Amino acid sequence: ALSLGCALLAFSPTLSLLLLFAYSKAQLVIIVTTSAFAQLLSCLLSALLHLPFKLFNMGLGSVYIIIPTSVLSQAFCRCGFVYLYHKVEGVIEKSIQRHENEFGNTNNANNGNTNANGADGANNATSQLSETEKLRLEFNDVSAGIAAGVGFGFMHTVMLYGTLLASEDSRMGTLYQTSCTFMPSIFNSAVMAFFFGILDLFFMLFTFYGMRRLPSLNGADEHGGRTMTTSQYQNDRGHVTGLLGSKAALVLVLILHSTASFATTPNQFMDANGCVIALPSLLLVTGLTIGIFWYLCWNNYLPEGQRHRIRLANHLD
Repeated sequence: ALSLGCALLAFSPTLSLLLLFAYSKAQLVIIVTTSAFAQLLSCLLSALLHLPFKLFNMGLGSVYIIIPTSVLSQAFCRCGFVYLYHKVEGVIEKSIQRHENEFGNTNNANNGNTNANGADGANNATSQLSETEKLRLEFNDVSAGIAAGVGFGFMHTVMLYGTLLASEDSRMGTLYQTSCTFMPSIFNSAVMAFFFGILDLFFMLFTFYGMRRLPSLNGADEHGGRTMTTSQYQNDRGHVTGLLGSKAALVLVLILHSTASFATTPNQFMDANGCVIALPSLLLVTGLTIGIFWYLCWNNYLPEGQRHRIRLANHLD
């Protein structure tokens, strides 16, 4: 019962979003799967970066190598995943536009031949366009960012917590450690995995926010929201919203991730009950991350092209 409850706690942020949000849409499931693979690649990259330092007997000081290499590896793989996503998104946008143009030409020809059925042709056009608009709505930075955060966070939780969970099920009794003498180790680790699952979600959203605004990702299709002009991030009054730039968002991810990781080090450095400091510190970093995202990014998260499509869909509904 303890193992099951701790497993549900550790995986609850990612599993709940996977089942309630992404599971019913095939496109989002693909994003979840590929982002989980990106997290595995970050683990491999981190291990390779840390490998040369194994030659030195650094003791507890090795955390000052493990944490930075891990944070940089995960940030690099997040950016690489979002970069590839934007490339695929551009291909899909062009395919949709080409399909709409072909269908529009065919529909105009049919309407010219049969004026009596003009109303039916308009209804068919509206139906067909609604299907393509639905596909476009599924590919916005919010839905894709959440799906990618779910996949990345789920695999991170598996790597962070899965080994301890499996070993705990195979032994008799409950493991306690000096880092938290009044709490089972499996529960202490579950709480940390829970917080990192939430953090991974917001780190991915920050990455989508920052990568979308990089000048190197400029696109020509403004209807897809890929044109990086100032007007893409203006509100209805013409004022530019959002207080965070592209590079600042990516650097902020590095800072917040490093802070969260170092917040867990009292478990190693303190003689006993380091979790008394580590867990509240991790909670504070998680709350700070959510607050920063909400204040600096949320009001201006989507490009104007994506916001326009969502407003139009809500109006038609």
